[in-house]
Amino acid sequence: MKTVLFAWEQGGGFGHIANLGRFAALLKHHDIRPVFALKHPEAAHLLETEAEIIQAPPWLATASNENHSLRSTATMHDQLVSAGLADEHNLRSLLQSWDDLLKTITPDLVVADSAPAASMMSLGRIPLIVVGNGYTAPPGDMKRFPLLHRVHPPRWNEDETLGTVNRVLRSLGRPPLERLPQIFSGDAQIVLTFPVLDPYDLQRSAPLAGPIFDSPPLEGRKDADNIFVYLSRGVLSALPFDIVPALLPLASRLITSAPDIASGQSDELVRRGAQVHSQHLPLSETLASARLVIHFGGGGLAAHAIAAGIPQLVMATHIEQLLNGLQIENARLGKVIDSFEPQVDVAKSLDAILADDGMRHRAAQAGHEHREMLTNMKPLETFEAASLKLLGK
Repeated sequence: MKTVLFAWEQGGGFGHIANLGRFAALLKHHDIRPVFALKHPEAAHLLETEAEIIQAPPWLATASNENHSLRSTATMHDQLVSAGLADEHNLRSLLQSWDDLLKTITPDLVVADSAPAASMMSLGRIPLIVVGNGYTAPPGDMKRFPLLHRVHPPRWNEDETLGTVNRVLRSLGRPPLERLPQIFSGDAQIVLTFPVLDPYDLQRSAPLAGPIFDSPPLEGRKDADNIFVYLSRGVLSALPFDIVPALLPLASRLITSAPDIASGQSDELVRRGAQVHSQHLPLSETLASARLVIHFGGGGLAAHAIAAGIPQLVMATHIEQLLNGLQIENARLGKVIDSFEPQVDVAKSLDAILADDGMRHRAAQAGHEHREMLTNMKPLETFEAASLKLLGK
């Protein structure tokens, strides 16, 4: 029996665990022993398979980078430095921990989802598959990380960070990197999204595997008038404002999935005629009855709404959500709100998007195109074939 180590180190969404669990369940049919090294082991109940669970070695940002004013999201390099990549002492400790873990588990394959340290210690040593969405799996063949936005310029020098990383790698007996994006290369890279949601679409040469859906997207009904509001667990509290007042005038049309909503907010929406659910709703059927979907910009829901042909209003609370929202807005399939902008007017954006028949038509056309695209996208089969090849099965 061969061992596959599934690693997740960074990012807050539990979609990482869900996808790794799906992959592990696939490989169990081939007599594979899965081991999970997770950022949040307590979320292991989200896995679709039973396996050994261990704590992934944590990234330890420097004290200066813990100061929010010194953090940067301008490039993936800046984000990795903000997490501690350029701190030589902490990076050596992190990579040494992964080295010890790999020697203990002796995996035959590593599957890394938002796990750059595990990737660095596996490159050229253990067969490695890097998985993720467009944002979390940048092309590994780039010379350097491109600018992701123009809010501010990059804050750190990529060549200096490469020097730091290579000093640490050499001290641990590992070969140096030629360029930092190589962290995300691996023996295979499987990107689980549509091109329209890929912030590296212009830099990426390999085809995308496509998103994983629990159920196939259904075409939105032409007479659909509901508004689906998904206020994902743990993110509602990240909003710097109360979204409920903007939703109340539309309450009679709302179907809301909100696991963390306060009882007072929920009661007011229900009094106005909204349907408020504390559990996840069947996504395909719910979207098919929707005229608009309002959410925080998670890649999975964004992709499903695109395939269903439903316009989206994204309220972003961090960079990945903002990039997804900008991609949707640039494609004229919805609008994005940076929730930390001082003059946020959710009600105005809602009115504008609901009155935009052109956007609704474009979203429906994009839905048709993306449902066609899905007929040739087989992400689970792509992963299974790459894994078995690297495992020699």
